[in-house]
Amino acid sequence: MRLAHFLAQIGHESSFRATEENGRYSATRMREIFGCKGGRAQYDRNTDDCRLGDDGRPARLRPKLWTEQDLYAGNAERLLGYVYADRLGNGSEESGDGYRYRGRGLVQLTGKDNYLAFTAAHNARDAGDPRDFVADPDLLVSELKYAIESAFWYWDARKVNALADADDLEGVTRAVNGGLNGLEDRGARLARIKTALGI
Repeated sequence: MRLAHFLAQIGHESSFRATEENGRYSATRMREIFGCKGGRAQYDRNTDDCRLGDDGRPARLRPKLWTEQDLYAGNAERLLGYVYADRLGNGSEESGDGYRYRGRGLVQLTGKDNYLAFTAAHNARDAGDPRDFVADPDLLVSELKYAIESAFWYWDARKVNALADADDLEGVTRAVNGGLNGLEDRGARLARIKTALGI
């Protein structure tokens, strides 16, 4: 069960390639992915806005995606710098940390705190290969072994096995993604993998 969940999540996150987060989205797509409180489920494609919150107004998490769309649409550096600012150990939007520590590797490791923790774990496990993934985050893209290692480390650090053992797709997805983005695709992948593994 663990393997099935792991493969389904990695398949969704990176299609099994050591990739990096793209971040070049159209104005409507960036709003759908990053704009609303409660994630994509709260985005209304018909109005290109968030569903109404308790106060009767659109529940926008990142209003600049509407008010300054020309600054962020199609510009990965600015967009990811904004949406990942002041969280996950990243500095302000102006620091550039959001883009610098964007998702990379098979699990799309994101945020300076994760790069710091992965650096410490890697160096403790493999003292003969000291690396600083904070100083050189692109190693998770250029070196497949680090893309794979970061996925295993993240899975273990987030204690995802217990959720996988319980066959808790939503719990596993929240642990990997921080929300339920792509839940339908993750579920479809999981079903196919379970069939292939005879589970």
